[in-house]
Amino acid sequence: MRRTISLRLLGACLAAGLAGAAAAQEAPAPGCEPEAQQALALANALRQEARRCGARAFEAARPLRWNAALQQSAQRFAAELAARGELSHQGLSSPTLRERVRDTGYTLRAVGENLAAGPLGLDEAFSLWASSEEHCANLMRADFEELGLACVAASGRYERFWVLHLAAPARRF
Repeated sequence: MRRTISLRLLGACLAAGLAGAAAAQEAPAPGCEPEAQQALALANALRQEARRCGARAFEAARPLRWNAALQQSAQRFAAELAARGELSHQGLSSPTLRERVRDTGYTLRAVGENLAAGPLGLDEAFSLWASSEEHCANLMRADFEELGLACVAASGRYERFWVLHLAAPARRF
């Protein structure tokens, strides 16, 4: 039986997180502890070739770097979503994705978020994002330079919540 998978994306716009929710997460399930190198490899493999994301064409984009602050913001929000048992770009405490990312100390120029609920592994999450027009466009945005990714296991219909934060740091002069 195919598992129900719900994906939503609001590009580089609104979302929010609950900083204290990470403590409430359940023990990670197998396949729900994404490693930085594996996440980077999957994201950068998608970006290394030009691709179509729905009706939009994207040139190949430069590789992304792992960022611990983005991973922290992704972890906090994944924990909140798992505790709530629902997939939404709207958080409970901070009203925007920008605020959630800034709460980690990251100074941003641009930011985006991909969410998934249900995929059992990192490969499946990236495959779903690559086949979704908006998620794919986020992965291919040339201005993004860094990423952070988290997965939190949950009881209920989804079992896993995946959060990918992509960003470009503010330029330093």
